[in-house]
Order: sequence, then structure tokens, then C-alpha cells
Amino acid sequence: MADPSKQGQFASLNQPKDTGPRVPVMWIALGIVAVVALAAAVTIGIYSGGDEDTVETSDGELVDPVETGPVVVDGAALPPFQGASLADDPAVGMPAPELEGVTFTGEETGILFDGRPKLVVFLAHWCPVCQAELPEIVDWLEADGLRDDVDLYAVATAFDRARGNLPSQWFVDEGYDGPVLMDDEDDSAAQAFGVDAFPYWVVLDADGTVALRFSGLPSDRLDRSAAEAFSFMADFAAAEAE
Repeated sequence: MADPSKQGQFASLNQPKDTGPRVPVMWIALGIVAVVALAAAVTIGIYSGGDEDTVETSDGELVDPVETGPVVVDGAALPPFQGASLADDPAVGMPAPELEGVTFTGEETGILFDGRPKLVVFLAHWCPVCQAELPEIVDWLEADGLRDDVDLYAVATAFDRARGNLPSQWFVDEGYDGPVLMDDEDDSAAQAFGVDAFPYWVVLDADGTVALRFSGLPSDRLDRSAAEAFSFMADFAAAEAE
């Protein structure tokens, strides 16, 4: 369970001068167009794939592209982040819901509380900040930056075919071979974790309690290089489990 005494190290980040670029999420009805400062208009339109060209998996297999899938949420949703400071996020100390779903190739996957700390990152394929973030995550993983006792999960959410860069091919093109859970047509996984913007990170301790979460680049939020920020989050998750 999260140790409140350890949260003090984030007190200096309570009012950061610059939280860095992030792309807001607007949960809006069809037909309404919202204009967001420093970002393109965000209309969430979600479709299932299967009628487009095949895409290549990390193993070189060609499969029909499927961009959304069924998601089962078990547990109460976390409150929306809504730009909360790292030190004052009301979700810290709360149990996160478990997620069960499938990967782009139809394999079952899930974010389940199995006694291992976890990092969870929610990414939107059309988000330019996410497009810059994913290669940095891949570089960190290839450099063995992720410690053995912490797991990393990606959630591909907010799918909009009209924006291009299909997520099923995007993750392959970037060389990401970790587990990717597809969100469903209603963005159930993202909403269950209180996503307010992309990219969106959640740090969970071993029993599934929220230790930290934020939107934006970890390097900006934590005032470190990308690799150092990722490692810091993994270390923090592991420390919470001790």
C-alpha cells in the first residue's frame, strides 16, 4: 500500500512551472467540435478495424488490423485526474480497477493485481506527444532500464481512424514488444483510470494501489531525462511494495 511518508518527495512538484506538452481529452457527443488550446480539435470517434490492409506483428506475421476490443473493468473507477498536482492527487492511495482485454493480435491480456508493481501508460495514436514518447520508452526498455520486479503495460486508447497512424502498426513500427491492451469503443479503460490527457501514466504498487499518476511527459513532470524519469517511476513502484 502507498506509504504517505514517501509522497513528500513530490511536494516540490506541487506547482511545477511547466508540466510540458500534453494533449487534453474531451469526452464529447457526436457532432460537437471542441477547440483545445495548443492542440487540435478532439472528437472521440472509435471504430473497430478488420476491413483495411493487413498489418505486421512484431513476429513478422500479417494479420487484419483490429484497433479496439472488449474491455472488462473490475473495481471502482478512479476520479478524473484533471491536472491535479502530483502531491495532491486524490487517487493516490486508492485501489485501481483491474482491466482485462486483448492485444492487437487477439491474445488475452490484463492489468491484474498479481503481487507485482506496475507502470501503466495510456497512449493515443494521434497524439503528437505520445508519438514522441513511445520511441523513448522503447529506447529505455532496450537499454534494460525496466527493473525485473516491475511490469510495464501500455493501453492504446481514444482510437480515431480518421487521424491515421493506426495503433496496431504504430507499436510495431516503433519496435515496442511489450503487452498492449486495446481499449474498447467507449474508452472504458481510460475512463476507469481517470485519464484527462495524453500521454497518461499510472504507477501501481504490488497490491494495485495508486502510488502516482499524471498526464504529460515524465521528463517534464519529474524534471529528469526520459530514461531517468521512467526508472524513477519503476523504483518508486517497487519501493511502495516494500
